[in-house]
Amino acid sequence: MSTSYFLLIVLCVLALIVLMVNIGIVQKKENVTLKWICTFLFAFSMMRYLTLIVYGDHPTLGQLEILRYFYLATSIGITMTMASAVWCITPYIREKLNYLTYLVLFTPWILFYIYVIITQPTKIVTATFGYRLELTGQFPLYLSVVQGTFVAIMIILCVIGFLKYKNEYLRSSYALIIAACILLTLDGIGYFVNLLNIIPPFTATEIFAFMAIAYAFYIKPVKRR
Repeated sequence: MSTSYFLLIVLCVLALIVLMVNIGIVQKKENVTLKWICTFLFAFSMMRYLTLIVYGDHPTLGQLEILRYFYLATSIGITMTMASAVWCITPYIREKLNYLTYLVLFTPWILFYIYVIITQPTKIVTATFGYRLELTGQFPLYLSVVQGTFVAIMIILCVIGFLKYKNEYLRSSYALIIAACILLTLDGIGYFVNLLNIIPPFTATEIFAFMAIAYAFYIKPVKRR
């Protein structure tokens, strides 16, 4: 077993633990719709890390083909749970829009992620160890635009919340989500310029993002003032 593959396994196991913590936290939420949508997304995201472990070893062609549908699971798993966390901790949004109405505003992003996951405009290529999945054609550009606009929205909402509310727990949560967005963006830039090929892109930064989401769900919501 190579050092890089061992590191990947450690990161994937850590990601699975963080996601299980997220599920445990969100299951305590009173909003039933939020509870089950986020639980599903967290569980779906867990499949990405199991897929990465299999892809990094010596999988059969059948395993590669079946698991490819989970390789990009966090594209929707992180974005929509992050958006949900921002709704949960932001009084001026939460008290003006119910959860489902809020999610409907993200329909273009949701539809794009679902389209990519289902239609799989991807190819399986050999990696430093094992295999990895790459988007084909113009889809890397499309994904970067979609992700970029989503990140921009999250940062704007968090900056407004940070400036609007003096609660230290809210501010720390907004700061963590902003940091996660920045790290994911930097990781995305590294993906295009091939700065690092030791482990699949986004693996480590996704863990930080899920930790930021867990913290946001964990803190007690405050009422609008």
